[in-house]
Amino acid sequence: MPDTDNAPAVDQSDLALRAAVAYRVKNLVAAVCDPVIEANAKHIRSTKGTRSLTAEMPLPDGGTQPLGTFTQTMAKAKFRIDDPKKVLDYADALGETDYVIRQSFEKALLSRLVYKDGQVIDPVTGEIVEGIGYDPGGLTDTVSPKWNNAGMEALDGRLGFVEAALANLPNLTADDFALPMLEAGE
Repeated sequence: MPDTDNAPAVDQSDLALRAAVAYRVKNLVAAVCDPVIEANAKHIRSTKGTRSLTAEMPLPDGGTQPLGTFTQTMAKAKFRIDDPKKVLDYADALGETDYVIRQSFEKALLSRLVYKDGQVIDPVTGEIVEGIGYDPGGLTDTVSPKWNNAGMEALDGRLGFVEAALANLPNLTADDFALPMLEAGE
């Protein structure tokens, strides 16, 4: 990373130019990389029995260097308020309101509820609580990486050409984009 603390003042048009180039590079890289990342995630999501894939980089000696693991995330089961009016009525019947449901009661209620036989039940009172929905959790559509530090460093070493190509971005000026002056007849 360049040292920005001692950097000379930069013309605002050069800052804008750098930002424009950075946005275009980011968009171009995303247009190439996002479909590749999504293809991996789609494979994990659609292959029965697969929740994760390990990425390995081949080494010149024939071995491999672990890079990381791509894992489909698992959501925890949780309750949510679907009908605030019904939950307010329930809280009011328990004396847990002061014109609105006390936030501490709502939080405690949502944390203690149980889901049984298609009903949301408050185990403290044994009552069915209406107006509360239940998300059972389970596999999500999100697939995220967990990197192996040594593998990431090895991969970064192989991808050094990308960093080299972008190294001058923080220093671009309009002069870098200036077209040469042509003489008549050239």
